[in-house]
Amino acid sequence: MRKNSILTGLALALSAISAVQAAPLLYSGSRSGFEANLSTFTSYGLENQTLNATGVGSPLSLAALGAGSTLTGGFKNYKGANDEDLVLTGLIKNAGSSGRYNTTPGGTKWWESALNFSIGFGSGPVEAFGFNLIDYGDFDGSLSLDILGAGNSVIASFSSLDLPVPAVSGSLQFFGISDTSASIYGVRFKLAQIDEDAVLDYDWLGFDDLMVGSREPRNDVPEPGSLALVGISLLGLAAARRKARR
Repeated sequence: MRKNSILTGLALALSAISAVQAAPLLYSGSRSGFEANLSTFTSYGLENQTLNATGVGSPLSLAALGAGSTLTGGFKNYKGANDEDLVLTGLIKNAGSSGRYNTTPGGTKWWESALNFSIGFGSGPVEAFGFNLIDYGDFDGSLSLDILGAGNSVIASFSSLDLPVPAVSGSLQFFGISDTSASIYGVRFKLAQIDEDAVLDYDWLGFDDLMVGSREPRNDVPEPGSLALVGISLLGLAAARRKARR
């Protein structure tokens, strides 16, 4: 009876450890540093997209990231400077953007938006996803990410991504998300503006060189939370054995 209790407790602890290790993690740093932890990866620079395509109504195909992968843009109706009715959307660009630019070697195009948009992996979940973020925060906008699981459920959120470089026009930073349980079915990009009504003053962001990948086989160093759980489990086993000897 005591042996069964010990084994049950250890199994529950190991289950908790697995849950800690499986949580999606956010990476901010060099692209090469993120790639170094992947066994395989595919990059896509948006070069075959149609200029000014918006992803509204008809999502943009990102088949290079896997069959059925798409980018779905958002839109917002607003009044122009002359009180005319206009529609704001994200779009594929290759010129004419202050601070946004292409980052693909030899390429010309990128995606830019001041509104929410989403990317889905139609062929199934991925273990890692990354992107170049361009011109972030120079007009005080902020970006958050929802990591989507099966059925578009939110399995993790990262609020107000910080840049380790000054928020100046034309800044460039790489962000990546990884999940060893391969449960990432999509990513929702949520852009918040300092004044949602001042459309003409929105902070526009550029995105380029999207990537998906697979992690190396499991030989990770346990995270601090995992180590704590292991310690608790071992202490519990030791206490149970002492009690059994009495």
